[in-house]
Amino acid sequence: MLEAIISGLTALATPQAMLFMIIGVSYGLMVGILPGLGGIVAIALLLPFTYGHERAATLALLLGAHIATIWGGSVTSILFKVPGAAKSLALVFDGHPMTQQGHASRALGASATAALLGGLMGAIFLAFSIPIVRPVMLALGPSEYLMMALWGLTIIATFSEGSLLKGMIATSAGIMIAYVGMDPVSGTPRFWFGSIYLLDGISFPVAMIGLFAVAEMIKLFVKGNTMINRVAGEEKSSVFDGVKDAFRHWWLVVRSSLLGLWVGVLPGVGASVGGIAAYAQAAQTSKTPERFGNGAVEGVIAPDATLGANEGGGLMPTLAFGIPGGESMAILLVAFLSMGIVPGPQMLTTELDLVFSMVWIIVIANIITTLIGLAISSRLARLPTLNPNIMIPLVLSVCLFGAFATRGLVEDVLVASFFGGLGYVMDKYQYSRANFVIGMVLAEMIERNLHISLGLYGDYFVLTRPITLAMLIFIIITTALPFLRQQRQALYKRFFFNKKNKQVKE
Repeated sequence: MLEAIISGLTALATPQAMLFMIIGVSYGLMVGILPGLGGIVAIALLLPFTYGHERAATLALLLGAHIATIWGGSVTSILFKVPGAAKSLALVFDGHPMTQQGHASRALGASATAALLGGLMGAIFLAFSIPIVRPVMLALGPSEYLMMALWGLTIIATFSEGSLLKGMIATSAGIMIAYVGMDPVSGTPRFWFGSIYLLDGISFPVAMIGLFAVAEMIKLFVKGNTMINRVAGEEKSSVFDGVKDAFRHWWLVVRSSLLGLWVGVLPGVGASVGGIAAYAQAAQTSKTPERFGNGAVEGVIAPDATLGANEGGGLMPTLAFGIPGGESMAILLVAFLSMGIVPGPQMLTTELDLVFSMVWIIVIANIITTLIGLAISSRLARLPTLNPNIMIPLVLSVCLFGAFATRGLVEDVLVASFFGGLGYVMDKYQYSRANFVIGMVLAEMIERNLHISLGLYGDYFVLTRPITLAMLIFIIITTALPFLRQQRQALYKRFFFNKKNKQVKE
């Protein structure tokens, strides 16, 4: 194995491979910052350039671009409350409040460092865990995936400030929007109103652009001030503060990275679910969960560490079994086949040096991305302080272009505009947009796996599948913990208050 590790690194130590790596990372950062695009589009646009070059150099270009989009998508989520891609959604919840409080540089620094640490853990995992994880993967079925999706829904309580009913209404509305189009199992058209456009359903990136980005621009236009209420250029913290935050919360980074690896290994789950799940576990295990949603740096660290580790986890089933770990891995699988690389057990024997080349690419690309990110974060942090007369048309142009670029349809621009108005109304009347999007993300996964579970295991599959039952019990416990903690704190305060009053009377 040591020989394969050295051979994999040697294959990258060529001028062409390093040049392609730098080009890929730079290109990935630019694409990642554009709302609605992300790693899938980045790799897809590079496919025509995968012919006639060294295999290691081509992989450096593709994987470098894909890894760079992780932090690129985080930038707009933190600065403008505009998720660069679906997987960057969780960064909006605490990243943008940090920007509003004057801690944009700190948030960007924490984001870049957490993604680096998660990426390094993902690379180590990819290198050594294939023989261990394979039996675990084979033991999980659709019922277990269903439980994971249901666990993701438990986060709605975190964002339902003041009214759990409003949070549930927003989540239900998101689930209903996700059901527009063809049933994924039976192929039956639903809520399409005779429109061929709606048969494909509402594009998640398009809806997300409208719900957050366009809505924020409407809100900014109505208020008529800058996106953050502070003097232009004034920062209350530095990029280095964010770096220290990531290392200070090292246990959160480890937990989130392990979760990212787990979600990456499970075929078809996707990084967006991992980011939401990471945020949920960070909030539920925190001693001060009330800070989440109001600018807690842990809410930035956890999702980015998960997204960084997810890439190593997603490559594992792609390389070992030819099963894509997510949408981006499916595009990467096409690139593998075009280069004559056939994923499967033989890759772990005859092509082991190529596998370790990918491990080294993940490591080097993460380091380059983080170095570039830390270098430019202080300048990027000044963008939200621009005059609204400049900011509104600039961001709207980028967002509507991103909405059009997702599928090349003019209708998507109209849908983004509609969801912009909807997002503004929801924000005004305190209906959680985060809950709405969580419902959209998880609805299809819940429906598809529920159908399959009922068909394979019968109506009582929860009771007949031990792992599923254990996961359901875990969901109930983790959902109840925040409420039990609040109740305990309320009882403690009441007891302390009564005791103090009694002492005063005496």
